[in-house]
Order: sequence, then structure tokens, then C-alpha cells
Amino acid sequence: MKAIGWIFVVIGGLSLIGSIAGGNSAFGPLFWLGLGITLVSIANRRDNDKKEETKEENKDNLKN
Repeated sequence: MKAIGWIFVVIGGLSLIGSIAGGNSAFGPLFWLGLGITLVSIANRRDNDKKEETKEENKDNLKN
């Protein structure tokens, strides 16, 4: 999900630059840019949650 998010961010960013330079509507590129940022954010949050769980499990194992 993280890789797809980064692809959407790149595509949306490049499309946004092109639409601003060409004088067209920026609604479509902003959608793809926002979707990509959201997907990357969700993937990072999941990774952080997994890391915290493993840290807690390691602390519990050391106590026992």
C-alpha cells in the first residue's frame, strides 16, 4: 500500500504542476495527490503500531 501511495503522490504532483502550468483545473491532480498522501500515512501508522507492539512484547518477555 505504501508503494502505491508513493506512485499516486508522484503522479498527482506531476499532474498538478502540469495543470497549473497549462491553466487547467487542478481538481483531478489534487485528488490523486491527496489519495497518495493518505495511503502513505496509513501505511506508516500501521508500521509504527507494529513496532510499538513488538517493543511491548519484548518488554513483557524480559520481565518474565
